[in-house]
Amino acid sequence: MNILGVKVTSHDTGAAVLAGARIVAIAEERLNRVKHSKNMFPRLAIDYCLKEAGLADGDIDMIVLDQVGYRNEVPSDRIFMENMKGRFAGVPIHIINHHDAHAASAFFASPFEESAVMVADGSGEKRKNYLGVIGTETETLYRGSGNKLIEIQKTIHQRRRRAFRHSMGIGKLYTFICEAYLSLGAYNEGKMMGLAPYGDDRVLREFPLERWFAEVDGHLICNANITFPGAEKYLEGRKVDSPFSARIKERLEDVAFAIISFVSGGRKEFFERPSHFTEINLRQPARGAKDPLPDPYYASVAYAAQKVLEEVMVRLGKRLRAVTGSDNLCLAGGVGLNIDANRRFLEDVEFKHLFVQPAASDTGIALGCVLYGAHMIAGLPRFWRMSNVALGRPYGEVEIEAALKAYADKIVVTRPTDIAEVAATHVANSKIVGWFSGGAEYGPRALGHRSILCDARNPEMANIANKKVKFREPWRPFAASVLAERQSAWFALEHPSPFMLLAAQVLPEKRSQVPSIVHVDGSCRIQSVTQESNERYYRFLQAFERQTSVPLVLNTSFNLAGEPIVETPAEAIRCFLASGMEYLVLENCILEKRPTA
Repeated sequence: MNILGVKVTSHDTGAAVLAGARIVAIAEERLNRVKHSKNMFPRLAIDYCLKEAGLADGDIDMIVLDQVGYRNEVPSDRIFMENMKGRFAGVPIHIINHHDAHAASAFFASPFEESAVMVADGSGEKRKNYLGVIGTETETLYRGSGNKLIEIQKTIHQRRRRAFRHSMGIGKLYTFICEAYLSLGAYNEGKMMGLAPYGDDRVLREFPLERWFAEVDGHLICNANITFPGAEKYLEGRKVDSPFSARIKERLEDVAFAIISFVSGGRKEFFERPSHFTEINLRQPARGAKDPLPDPYYASVAYAAQKVLEEVMVRLGKRLRAVTGSDNLCLAGGVGLNIDANRRFLEDVEFKHLFVQPAASDTGIALGCVLYGAHMIAGLPRFWRMSNVALGRPYGEVEIEAALKAYADKIVVTRPTDIAEVAATHVANSKIVGWFSGGAEYGPRALGHRSILCDARNPEMANIANKKVKFREPWRPFAASVLAERQSAWFALEHPSPFMLLAAQVLPEKRSQVPSIVHVDGSCRIQSVTQESNERYYRFLQAFERQTSVPLVLNTSFNLAGEPIVETPAEAIRCFLASGMEYLVLENCILEKRPTA
């Protein structure tokens, strides 16, 4: 079958196409160059996937869309048809639940025939619970078996605008602290995860874990009653993308609440269910967006949020393992990008095998739609596993030559016979090297296709990369790519980490050898590289080890701060020229900057 999967609303829109047994997938941001592309219809991504798969509109047998929000208000198929303007006429369109798409993106891409499956994110589809109350899903537990997903439990919470009235999920709690209190910006939960190790337990001593979350009616729920100076402005802020009818409904609710409040003398118990939690009052005002970090207090708030997230995920994991009896866990949803929580599924829940879909955030929804359509709707047997994350298209010699010609006055190009060896020499000499090879990675992690590579042995390299290339905060950590067979000799982790979604302690005796990848708590996010997953990148790491006796390098994504990862050869050259990179590996070429007079 030829199946088109599309994420049409909210953030990280994109498309994926299944053509026979091949999958092509890309996020819209890689093509329109707008990070996260919130509510930007993925027309470019759809055309990109169809072209690379060699398909026309009429070749598509099925279209699968996920649903975010309440489908009676803004159904995804209506958005799709309005934007496609007659394209794909007559092709069956299926709308599936947002969390079902997440779960499919993980389990059906995994190597497991059976597995426990967990989805945890900020918010997904709005739907009714068993009492008929409309709420927003935040966590869903499944069992995967063969080509089937069976839902075990779904947790939903009442929501009004940005505010969750009584409780919220762990993903939304984490985001709330990140955006509303720490002012780290939207979709920057990774920054808070990096900030947390600079903090201590002062906030948790004042507000212990039981103040943050609880088990109620078999569900783990988090405290929505978190206040601080200025919180009301954030909580009551309207969503600019809410439909007109929803805004009218909210205004009527405001009037009704005001009347009831007046009649009851302001006693909330007349119109609101009592909360399960007492208030958490963070007495210091929200951090100013330009206030310096790592500040001890705000870092301790990040530390508290990280510990709460880990504990909730561990408890969910233990429940899911007890119900399914599985040694395997598949994980998706934005919380799946939390590398410290992921490690604890292995250490504390004792799952033996973990698969985290590398585009675990909403970026991976389009892939999940395709796989759900293939297995849950069409009933096809399992046929594909994600052994390589490069689901984008490769660029040919003609396109590369055109890009080189466009920048010929700014670059010097060489074509060495052994690219890996020469690139390794440059990195070993503390040069910063851009690496562009094959199709782009699917998801937010650069994994040896669109990477910037540095020598982790240089104690100043993290600062140099931050200042000269990434232009980002100096306290944020960097990741490492390591030869898979050398991983356990350098890191306290036996489990493979092919997609850079596990953190581990750098072994104490090794830290002084690779100081630029060691975070303040001794940890590092790691990618274990095999020859099967990426032969060229593997050969580069082998060459670097031969030259230095160190089997790893610092690896960061090929982009500048605030930009999406580069997709095309021209974008790679433009980023190279705009930064402090000294060399760029562009397939079979090595570029350096032409000296200026």
